[in-house]
Amino acid sequence: MAGTKTVKRIIISVICILAVAGTVFGISRLIKKDGNDSELQSAYREYSASKGSITVGTSESGTASVGRSYVSFSASAEVEEVYVKVGSDVKAGDAIAKLNVDDIDEFKAQYETQLKKAKLELETAESEKAIKLAEAENTYNSTVNNSNTAESEYQLSVTKIEKEITSAEKNLEELKTQLAEYEALAETYPDDYAVYSEYEETYDGYKSEYSSYEKTLKSYEKELTAAQKAYDNYFTDEIQEEWNELLEMQTALERAEEAVVEAKETLDEAKEKLAAAESSSDSDSVSSAEKSVESAEESYEKAKKEYWEAYNAYNSVKQSRYATIKMNKDKYQDAISEIEDKIESYKEMMSEYSEKMSEYKEKFDDYNSDYVDLYENLDGDSISEKIEKLKSEIENAEYELEKLQLSEANSLLSAEKDMQTSLINAENAEAVYNRTVQEINDNISDKQDAYDTLVEEYEELLENIGDGLYVYADCDGAVSAVNIEAGDTIMSNMNIATIMDSSEIYVSVSVAEDDISSLTVGQEASVVFSAYENVTLDAEIDTIAVEPSRSSGSVTYEVTVKVTPNENIKIYEGMTCEITFIQKQVSDIIYVNVQAVEYKGNGVSTVLVYDEKGNAVEKEVVTGFTDGRYVEIISGIEAGETVLAESAVNRA
Repeated sequence: MAGTKTVKRIIISVICILAVAGTVFGISRLIKKDGNDSELQSAYREYSASKGSITVGTSESGTASVGRSYVSFSASAEVEEVYVKVGSDVKAGDAIAKLNVDDIDEFKAQYETQLKKAKLELETAESEKAIKLAEAENTYNSTVNNSNTAESEYQLSVTKIEKEITSAEKNLEELKTQLAEYEALAETYPDDYAVYSEYEETYDGYKSEYSSYEKTLKSYEKELTAAQKAYDNYFTDEIQEEWNELLEMQTALERAEEAVVEAKETLDEAKEKLAAAESSSDSDSVSSAEKSVESAEESYEKAKKEYWEAYNAYNSVKQSRYATIKMNKDKYQDAISEIEDKIESYKEMMSEYSEKMSEYKEKFDDYNSDYVDLYENLDGDSISEKIEKLKSEIENAEYELEKLQLSEANSLLSAEKDMQTSLINAENAEAVYNRTVQEINDNISDKQDAYDTLVEEYEELLENIGDGLYVYADCDGAVSAVNIEAGDTIMSNMNIATIMDSSEIYVSVSVAEDDISSLTVGQEASVVFSAYENVTLDAEIDTIAVEPSRSSGSVTYEVTVKVTPNENIKIYEGMTCEITFIQKQVSDIIYVNVQAVEYKGNGVSTVLVYDEKGNAVEKEVVTGFTDGRYVEIISGIEAGETVLAESAVNRA
């Protein structure tokens, strides 16, 4: 159920049936009281005794949530036809789609699984019955116990009223203390702000100079980018390929030259070994040395040949081209290196300057910390505004304190009303318990019906499976989603379509902790939707959360109300409405404005009426229920009579 945070306010509903509403129609009329011939006269307000109803309850704003029925099929099948679209109105039993089942055995197996599941749910509901009955009994006992402590709760309410007055007095003193503190801040702020401004101005200068460094550095970085781009523009793929080729030739020539030197050294060594062998007259050594010389000479000649081949390949033109490319390459790289050196140098200067700036900022932060601790985000204007605001709040606090003191009597009357409400709840506790027991039994009955229906549906489907299968709407309402098309293959229990169930309308509201104790499951309520302002729908409390929601220090409880549908209006998801939880209502009674009744004590109450001479005289009445604004008159006057409320002003 969707719900929105609501603003609580007490609703006093008076339905007038007979006379004009009990409004004032004489403001400053002067009448002699009790026929007294004295020149002292009193000013009266005139009220009319009306006939109608007095309703007391709490009102909350909420948002409608319409129940959803998810249409599905208990086996896999192919969709042959779809008969509805989003927005279509359907009745229970209307065909949603036609299906075709190819594999009968698989279909039966899937359906049998659903039958087992339904049976398990039925058995579970039956096994949980005892637990739920015990919970309902506990709730019943708790409500009865609350009624037994109603007198104590009343005394607590009286204490609360006294504490509210004390709290209002304390709040007034705190506001006056704050005013003195802010007035002290107003005196010290100009000097402290001047020092702060000097720090800030100096630091801003540092930041400005550092910013100029950053701009210069960025210009160097742009130069570096341009130099690198020039390098890249020169060293195209063609030049790079040519450079790589010349570099390979240069390398090959150097390697060939090294090979010649190495081969010459090998040959010289071989000749030295041959000379040594000839000196020793060892024919075997001479023969081996001669072979080594011969092999070394061949390698030497081969190395020279390869050198000249590499030399000829890397001719003077290519060598010149190599030198040209290398010169340009070095030129661009030197330019890049020069700019990089400048950037590095500038970064070092910025680092040194940043260190100095950080040292000053540390001093600034130290002062700023003390400054913020004292003034927070206030400036001269905001301090002045705060002072004016506090003065205004003090005036309001003085007014609220005076109002609390003046309304103490009405608050006590309201506390007494709450006590009566607890007693009424106790009277209804048995009915709520019986309704809960009925709901538990109904749930088991529903599970049994669901199982029986599934069995019946299964047997019927098996009989008609050759002609195709139909999926039907299980409730009245509007189609909000269609998830299939002709030709689709649906899975077991897949959501085929969603129907907004017009018989399941709920509204969730957040009720403050001060009011939650006066609400019970099954309690009557009335709902007026913004879209249908002249229509009042009956409702009752469906659920009351036992876990609180906390937001910004306030504690609320989620209450869900079930609305009785009206076939003449259509409720859509998200519609806003006003819910009134009816705590007590008396109907077809005579009532007057509470200001017209004077309570003498010992159960005696009187009103002022006109006598035959037009003088104001007292008349005893018997009073009943009151909502704090109007009071029921059980006997003493009739509907339509004029009663008087004496003004605080007397005139000679």
